[in-house]
Amino acid sequence: MGLRAAATSIVSLLALVVAVVPALGQSITCPPGSKRGGTESEAGKFHWCEQATPGGAVRQGPMVGFHPNGRRSFELNFVDGSPRGPLRAWYEGGQPSMTGETRPDNGTLVLWDLGGRKRAQIDVRERQVLTRAWDEEGREERYEEAKLAKALPGNRNLGFLMQLWAVGIGIQ
Repeated sequence: MGLRAAATSIVSLLALVVAVVPALGQSITCPPGSKRGGTESEAGKFHWCEQATPGGAVRQGPMVGFHPNGRRSFELNFVDGSPRGPLRAWYEGGQPSMTGETRPDNGTLVLWDLGGRKRAQIDVRERQVLTRAWDEEGREERYEEAKLAKALPGNRNLGFLMQLWAVGIGIQ
């Protein structure tokens, strides 16, 4: 096999691998006793696990969102219908947009802008909320949700994820 033929084979193999990777990234594994659910729109895809209970289906296990380009937009976990544990979200280009943790009555949520700058942090300890915010230059400023939403326009799921985070720690 000549050098050109080998290079063509390698490029073809890489193209095949790259085509398969997004599909692999969009699968989730549900815990025993639960099944996968999902929905799709122009904003992307959402996959979750749910478990049948006498009161109806409840989220149990991972919930993952995907941008239209196939990259993950967020991931979090549910326990008995409530968000629990780590929460991570990304902009469409792959940069982190949100990191956090939910536990009953406690949690932390950090919001990042497209430039990788920390723009806000919300801490809840024993149901007491402490908020901090920073401008694009890194100077601390007053926390204002409306101003923050304007500073983070690429974070499509900001309101949805903040709501889930608040439910997970019991302040919503």
